[in-house]
Amino acid sequence: MKRLLVVALALGLMLMLMPHPSQAQPSQQGFTVLLDPSGEIQQGRTALVRVVGGGVTQARATFLGRLVELHEMRPGEWIGFLAVNMDTSVGAYTLDLFVWVNNEATPTYMNQNITVLYGGFETQDIELSFGLEGLLDPQLNATNFDTIERANNRTTPERLFTTFQQPVAGPPISNFGGWRNYNNGTLTGRHTGSDFRAVTGTPVEAISDGRVVFTRYMPIHGNHVIIDHGWGILSGYSHLSEILVVPGQLVHKGDVIGLSGATGRVQGPHLHFEIAVNDNWVDAIQFLSLNIPS
Repeated sequence: MKRLLVVALALGLMLMLMPHPSQAQPSQQGFTVLLDPSGEIQQGRTALVRVVGGGVTQARATFLGRLVELHEMRPGEWIGFLAVNMDTSVGAYTLDLFVWVNNEATPTYMNQNITVLYGGFETQDIELSFGLEGLLDPQLNATNFDTIERANNRTTPERLFTTFQQPVAGPPISNFGGWRNYNNGTLTGRHTGSDFRAVTGTPVEAISDGRVVFTRYMPIHGNHVIIDHGWGILSGYSHLSEILVVPGQLVHKGDVIGLSGATGRVQGPHLHFEIAVNDNWVDAIQFLSLNIPS
């Protein structure tokens, strides 16, 4: 944390001392910045930023008050992920980029304007049975989610992932980010993932290569597995009837990591699937649609 603070302060100082990017032409910079999607990101979604240029030797960015690491895909190409939290206020923001060309001591600075749009989240009323009402305790929920957030708070510099796939073949039955109102307002919370239809015992597959970093029974999520795919990307799989992996285990895309079930706070068997990018829960289905270079 201290190192990130020092880097962020140093980048901020560079920003104040450098000329405005409009004074430099793209042809003089020696690199191109590509955003996908370009210019607009919805709440709870992820954009891909790429810096491409033959002489680029390092790249970093700041966005929404946080340092964003860019990673070298291949010589002259660096990519990073702009994850917008579902609670980020709608409005205009600036992506500040710092790019080192040919190992120069001082980076080239430029910025991009990005508009955060409303995420279109739905509200859902859920009535839990008497036997599950104890799982609406606010402190229990806070402890449950804090434990998972701490497990997601990591950025492995090594790229472990290849390409991504859905964890099960079934269709999504509930969207990301919606407000959930339990038992007439006893508890209100956000949906941190997407639910997929899956009968108990359905094989749940790793969405890509990675390292298992968390396997535990949680009161809300039930049997839960988290896989670290590197570069700040982690995937979570909830309500499993069985966990078939252990922490530290390396898995490959398509490996069966558990069986779907109905453990935790559920109304029936299904798979709750979530993705965290740079410690922000994001729309997993939208993330899987990103055109990440292989």
